[in-house]
Amino acid sequence: MANLRLTFKMKLVPLAIGLLALLIASAAAPAIAAPFLIENGQPQAVIITAEEPTRSARLAATELQTYLEKISGARLEIVTTPSAELPLRIFVGESDPAREAGVTSDGLTRDAFRVQSGPDWLALVGNDLDFEPIEPWARHHSQWASEKQAEWEKLAGHPWMNPIGASLYRSHSRELGMWTFDHRGSLNAVYAFLRDLGVRWYMPGELGEIVPTSKSVVLPEVDRTVIPEFEIRSIGRPLLSSQEIDDAMWYLRIGANHLYSVLHHGQRYLTEHPEQRAKNPEYYGMLADGTRDTQRKTATACLSSEGFFEEMVAFARLMFDHYEVPVVSVMPHDGFRHCQCEVCLPQMTPERGPSGSSSDYVWDFVVRVADELAETHPDLKVFCGAYSTYRLPPLTINKLPDNVWTQITNGRPIREMDDAVHEEAARLRAEWAEKTNNPLSVTLNYSPFTNRGAFRPQYWPHVAARGIQDSHDEVWREDVWPSTGKGGLHHPAMAHLNPWVISRFWWNADQDIDVLLDEYYELFYGPAAAEMKTFIEYCEVEFARLASDAEVSRTALELFDASLAKAPADSPFGQRLALVDEFLTTFRARAAQIGIERPEGLPHHRIIDMSSDKWRDARDTLTMDGQLEEPFWTAYNYPRPLRDARTGRSPAAQTRFHVRWLNDSLYFGIHCELPDGETPAVGSTESGAPAIFEGEHLELLIETDKHSYYQIALNPAGEILDLDRGADEKNRDDWSSEAEIATYVGEGFWSAELRFPVTASQEDPLHQIVGSRPFQSRQRDLDSGKGTSLPWHFNLVRKRGGSEGEMTAFAPLGEGEETFYTPLWFAKIYVQ
Repeated sequence: MANLRLTFKMKLVPLAIGLLALLIASAAAPAIAAPFLIENGQPQAVIITAEEPTRSARLAATELQTYLEKISGARLEIVTTPSAELPLRIFVGESDPAREAGVTSDGLTRDAFRVQSGPDWLALVGNDLDFEPIEPWARHHSQWASEKQAEWEKLAGHPWMNPIGASLYRSHSRELGMWTFDHRGSLNAVYAFLRDLGVRWYMPGELGEIVPTSKSVVLPEVDRTVIPEFEIRSIGRPLLSSQEIDDAMWYLRIGANHLYSVLHHGQRYLTEHPEQRAKNPEYYGMLADGTRDTQRKTATACLSSEGFFEEMVAFARLMFDHYEVPVVSVMPHDGFRHCQCEVCLPQMTPERGPSGSSSDYVWDFVVRVADELAETHPDLKVFCGAYSTYRLPPLTINKLPDNVWTQITNGRPIREMDDAVHEEAARLRAEWAEKTNNPLSVTLNYSPFTNRGAFRPQYWPHVAARGIQDSHDEVWREDVWPSTGKGGLHHPAMAHLNPWVISRFWWNADQDIDVLLDEYYELFYGPAAAEMKTFIEYCEVEFARLASDAEVSRTALELFDASLAKAPADSPFGQRLALVDEFLTTFRARAAQIGIERPEGLPHHRIIDMSSDKWRDARDTLTMDGQLEEPFWTAYNYPRPLRDARTGRSPAAQTRFHVRWLNDSLYFGIHCELPDGETPAVGSTESGAPAIFEGEHLELLIETDKHSYYQIALNPAGEILDLDRGADEKNRDDWSSEAEIATYVGEGFWSAELRFPVTASQEDPLHQIVGSRPFQSRQRDLDSGKGTSLPWHFNLVRKRGGSEGEMTAFAPLGEGEETFYTPLWFAKIYVQ
């Protein structure tokens, strides 16, 4: 069925009738006199599905078969009718035999399930529904532009983007043949039964699972109905559509799902289309200079534009009628700017601060659209997030219409342990609850805060549990974006805990987090359980200081090292710890870096980030010819000088430089003056030759957050010598910066342009500069955990006439015995 109209309850409460009896029994001495599903390694039951089972039931049967075999060694047959040879039956999903036993999914909401037994049967049955996509939709990225877009444009009749058809393929797993939007109650029932047998899926892959062993499994006496605490349990990672099948299976096993709808910044589908910008500039917000904001990718709309309002309504109706979605977002585009036109500007309320200055303005538009849609689609919903300058509830609206759903960005705390933070989040939810008769939705955006400093251990089990317990009675949907970058599932040994804990509380918010964690520590880390408990919970409390406090970082690593020593390296416990240790490689380097006390008064340099909209016109002008004449360099023409290496004074032949960052590359532009009539001495015309040091040359010394350090020498002929000063002397020249270089010799100067590609991956240490993008945050950001200090350190040195000639540097050395090759004396460099 294509129509997945959403059914929700104001409060979802799990119904349980007793606890499961003992399920795994010893073959020699069973604990209770009950029939066996498996006895002494021999099947006593078959798994029964419908002749044409739902996708959920089909996979559920296979998963049950697989894990019962892992537990006992017995492989149960999957059939559609009872067996004459085996006495017991396990019904998976609805089927005629299950209905004859009196078990159906009647009355169950999405993904809810029943685990029920009789004298000779066990039923694992849930709310299942196979999603069916509606044309036009693309099966892969290129198909949209080549085949489907024309069909959509004819259907829409407006210059609109398509939020459904253009990207629907991303919600499908080809390998599993399943959609993210499938209802999977029967699969959830099987996983609940297997968890009762002791199976745990803590992390993607076999290393992440716990499977007990027993030759016998009893038929339990059970009658249990389970309804998840949250009807929609969306998570940004793992994904069902992941190319890694282990990740896709983990998504299913933790019980995540997603809403088939148009959510998040729905106005963008009207404002991003280039034809819309050209045809209807009056739809776009006016800037302070009187022009319309049609150039930014995230250009926001003029919400007083009648034409835009009419198109927003028409767009929602098309989504409702054609794609049969239950809800359409009318939320403004990200990067919201309040329109400055004479109608919109007076609707601003700056006295409400940065979180409420546009609340009345935005939510008035939402209500206008909702009222119009209620005339034709009274049972469907309009969606908007409480976000940015419209995060606070509007003052001019007493009650939102019943067809408006509200989402609060970071509607519960995501990192902080502090009571005041939880109380503030609760107050905001309460204020919004007064404005609506509907339950709330919350988005938890962990990602932006962990991308900067993602090398830190990122554990928040207590914060997540407390937040869900505080809010679950008033929230029907959670949309969680876990850590990305290095903190994502590329390092599952660290990154699994947060989504796993969240998923368990999505299904049962009233459980004790410490009981849940104690079992986790024991099963997952075995002999290192106590030490890992201490390490993880220390990192949770001290997260904000892990990137900036040397003592805190050192303590965390000492706690982990104590864990590492507890488990044999070749055991599953040791292998899990080894993966955590691999993740901590950068954290160890960072801890060593922040533990160094650098001399006071060293200079620092801010890198210009050319990806900013401010430099849109300048960033594509660079021609690598060594001359530094393009706007790429001159649009911000404040070069920094080098000074005498010992005295710090300005030299007669000055050197000035610029630094830029663009597309994961570091750019240097360097201008070197020459005395009248002098031409620069060139020591070598061959790259890689040590003779480069014999003539005039520049040396760039770079210490990143991941490596200390690199040395790059360059002469006026454009010849380069790359050295890895972090390697032993005989292997230093194995490394290549892969730099793009251009030099130019003019009258009275020579100049150079350099582009260094930068990679965060440490898989190939012999090529490119290895490091995360260098950041600098304010101290209050560091203290709050909202930022991190991740600068690099560097020095730029010019030597004229070889090693005995004049020497200038950005970070002078003073009169001591220090050398240029002492990282403690490097200057700080960062993108801000």
